[in-house]
Amino acid sequence: MDQLKGLLKSYEAWVAKNPDVVGDFETTAKWVSYFVAGRISNSNVLSELVYTLSNMLVFYNDRIIDKARGANENAVLRLQSGLCYRLKVTLTTLEYCEVFIEISARRLFGQTGKWLVIALIQVFKAAGRLFLLKHSTSDIITSPPIAALNRRALSKQRTPEASVAQSEHSITFQLKRSGRLIRKVEGAPPIQYRDFKLHVDNADAAKTQIPRELLQAEYLYIAKPLVHLAAMGLFGQRSWKQYMIALSLDLYSVHLYRQHRHLMSKQQKLELSRRCINLLYFLVRSPFYDNYSKTRIERILGFVGQHVPLVRLVAGPLREYIPQWQSTYFYLWST
Repeated sequence: MDQLKGLLKSYEAWVAKNPDVVGDFETTAKWVSYFVAGRISNSNVLSELVYTLSNMLVFYNDRIIDKARGANENAVLRLQSGLCYRLKVTLTTLEYCEVFIEISARRLFGQTGKWLVIALIQVFKAAGRLFLLKHSTSDIITSPPIAALNRRALSKQRTPEASVAQSEHSITFQLKRSGRLIRKVEGAPPIQYRDFKLHVDNADAAKTQIPRELLQAEYLYIAKPLVHLAAMGLFGQRSWKQYMIALSLDLYSVHLYRQHRHLMSKQQKLELSRRCINLLYFLVRSPFYDNYSKTRIERILGFVGQHVPLVRLVAGPLREYIPQWQSTYFYLWST
């Protein structure tokens, strides 16, 4: 155990000092998952396992770099209660492993077991998001709840002056029960200039929480996977009714947010933009994909593969993999 702990500490130290090399290794691991797909038996399970492990490796390395360098990206998370942070870690891990769990459940227990596992996952995710919405002071819940660390921006921010400043502790800490920010003694100005008050911009602080007007939109977004799952059970996986119910919930949630856009913080607006872009996934979800998108995508890839010499190396395999990816990844609850 001592040797294992020593190896783990050595690895953490190496990751903290070499984030660029770590990033190259992580990218290679993800490309391996694409290369494996369709080339060996049970490749979808193996490919998804490799992809899941690569995401978990990125997540773990991000935590190491964030802790070692004191990145500002997730500084709010470190100020939150331990329970909320652990719940976010759990939900992020579950989101990375979700597709692999679904595929494994289908292999082991069949279609019935697969849908039971999916239902349990979505109930847990909805309950966790509702808990965070009520008890966390962060922005609207992102997908995943803990976003990937922006290492490029972090490396640009690292200057000699920043390194010296980072070696010192933060000038504030947060009380566990009340959540109140208290200034540390070593962070105080000279005694002749002290006023023993912590100055906080109330307008910016208020925008970090979800205004009451936006709660309904977030409740709809959280409930959408469960409503869609119930609609699929009632009307069938390829029914237009379940498709339109999920699309209507997404559109109405976005509409409510845009009505009160002036109440949103910058981070909340970025998350709303991501959700708007994710509406394009409806173009490749059944039954729209089966009736409209499939033939057009295949026709475009076939044309490109025949007339563009270099692109045909990618267009051919992509045309073969799209049906598998469409049936595996494009569930409404995976975004």
